[in-house]
Amino acid sequence: MRRACLALLLTGAHLLAQTGEARVRVKFRALSFDGPILGAGYLDGNDVRPLDLSADCFTAEQTYVGPNPLRLVLRDDAVPATAAQVVRPGQARMAALAQELESVQRRFATLTADARERGGQARAGAASEIAQLKSRSETLNAELTQLAQASIQAAEPSPAPAPKSEAKPKTRPAAGGAVPAPTALSKPARPTHRPLAAFTFAGDGRLLLLVHRTDQGTTVNAIDDREGAFPFGTMQFVNLTAGPVEIRFGAKTLALAPKGKGTLRPGGGNNTYAEGEIHTRAEDGQMRLGYSMRIFQQDDVRTLYFLLPVEDGGHGVRLKGIEERRADEPVPPVIGGAGEKPATPAR
Repeated sequence: MRRACLALLLTGAHLLAQTGEARVRVKFRALSFDGPILGAGYLDGNDVRPLDLSADCFTAEQTYVGPNPLRLVLRDDAVPATAAQVVRPGQARMAALAQELESVQRRFATLTADARERGGQARAGAASEIAQLKSRSETLNAELTQLAQASIQAAEPSPAPAPKSEAKPKTRPAAGGAVPAPTALSKPARPTHRPLAAFTFAGDGRLLLLVHRTDQGTTVNAIDDREGAFPFGTMQFVNLTAGPVEIRFGAKTLALAPKGKGTLRPGGGNNTYAEGEIHTRAEDGQMRLGYSMRIFQQDDVRTLYFLLPVEDGGHGVRLKGIEERRADEPVPPVIGGAGEKPATPAR
């Protein structure tokens, strides 16, 4: 018996040495940086796992146990839908409010930067305009939040009707009393696919994958998502500009080199507003205000910000943010009616 087990172990080791295949165990979620990638998937052994990539939120968590690297593909059986796009309630209004909010924030950043360069003294009439812009920004944020919640509720599918049970025809025995064997169902063929990208993991872990499609091909970057690396209540910044940046929230400063990333928690408490500044290197070599931001701090929300260069080539920056709220933990079931004690298990 011992010889048989030893032979099996040696055979497995020999086959693994022949294939040279490194295997990893990784939990990951993915996001498309540029736009949605419908029909995406990844190879999992002999299967193709669907993984439609959104540009606004991460996918559900995937558990991958297999060869390294992970291979992303495009499924040939996924045909883009040609039907008319479903417009959610308030979608047009949300787009208009978002555009106005961006304009308000840019004007606010311009006025505050001018006041700082003048030693903290705003121009005549600028102080009242700054106050009005701040109030308008809060109003726009509140209305956008309400419209987003209403849109999510309207998009929730209604419960599907219960399927009707159909009577199955009885099988009569053939001559001689033998019942014919049921016909074996053939296993569906593996869908054809095309390669999209490959990513080599450094080892086992938990990651956020960012898929970026360019004219030169598709690249994948990873952000560490292990416990404590990017906790809720914090913001993680990824510097995609060509120069260094400094993110300042009160006494806290986060300095990032190009392609650098880091995590910062504002100094305010839960459900409070916090104001921050992003400074970049200007033409004169000095670090100057490139963006002014005002956030609503929540301990159950984390936000991933990408810092991007402005289109006009100045020292300002623009932000692309992906917000994620902590999923509610399942509530344990209550045994017994209201006001009753939980039932005692029978002995």
